[in-house]
Amino acid sequence: MNFTSETHGKIILMGEHAVVYGQPAITIPLLNLNTQVEVQPSLQAADYLDSTYYCGPLAQVPPSLEGMAALINLLIKDLPIESHLKIKVLSDLPIERGMGSSAATGSAICKALFAFANTHLTYEDLLHYTNFSEKIIHGTPSGVDAVTVNASQPIYYIRPDRISTFNMNLQGILVIIDSGMRGNTGAAVHDLRILKQHRPQLVEPLLQELGSLSQQTKQAVSSNQLPRLGQLFQRAQQILQTLQVSNHQLDILCQRTQAAGSLGTKITGGGRGGCLISLAADQTTAQHIKTAALSAGAQQVWLQPLTNY
Repeated sequence: MNFTSETHGKIILMGEHAVVYGQPAITIPLLNLNTQVEVQPSLQAADYLDSTYYCGPLAQVPPSLEGMAALINLLIKDLPIESHLKIKVLSDLPIERGMGSSAATGSAICKALFAFANTHLTYEDLLHYTNFSEKIIHGTPSGVDAVTVNASQPIYYIRPDRISTFNMNLQGILVIIDSGMRGNTGAAVHDLRILKQHRPQLVEPLLQELGSLSQQTKQAVSSNQLPRLGQLFQRAQQILQTLQVSNHQLDILCQRTQAAGSLGTKITGGGRGGCLISLAADQTTAQHIKTAALSAGAQQVWLQPLTNY
């Protein structure tokens, strides 16, 4: 018998990196970009994983999937599950792009294995197990990804457990730009921690300002202040550049999207690659931004209307 579950992606609108240090962040779920996990008994004498990036015995996954494998092994032990499993993962989300791919996969695996074991899954357990794999993959994640991939509204989040949803009243389009480079959240978080230790007088005020920008972003998106949100994006990107989580290619994409009519463009997620988000006032401008980004080397672009929440 097959058991299938589904979880969606996410984007950090404001507050990345600062959220690790207790500042607020705002995230939005990407309800149309999903990860699906199907679990069934395996006909082989071992647990088996079938995914875009690896197909084979679970015990032989490549290092990039060790967090996923560790989560599966933990769930098999804790539930417990006696039979060997075949686990199939299908995802719309590219990995290591700041779109919540690992959290969405972990969450969907958790839901599917609990269903397979005919065991009730609490929200607390869902976050616990999802964050278990997130810590292996990212080192010291904020926990906001696990929350947002299981939410249907924008999230205002302060680590570790101050979570509130709110309504978005915003006429505009978010252009999500995949730079084509894998991000590395773990390395970016680690390097920023080192920079903070060596230059606290530079880093700490900027992290506090990012927190303030999150507060202002909540007000802007709740009251349809699209140009103001664009200004907040621009300032956040300046800070993230100073904190050394941008790079040359991301900076070029920011410049090209600005020239195409963006109200503001910024990194989303860990940086050093991954995705950017750019704000468009209308569909025509969003298409101009998409064209400019692709011509500047972006790999994929998604258009997310902000009226969907």
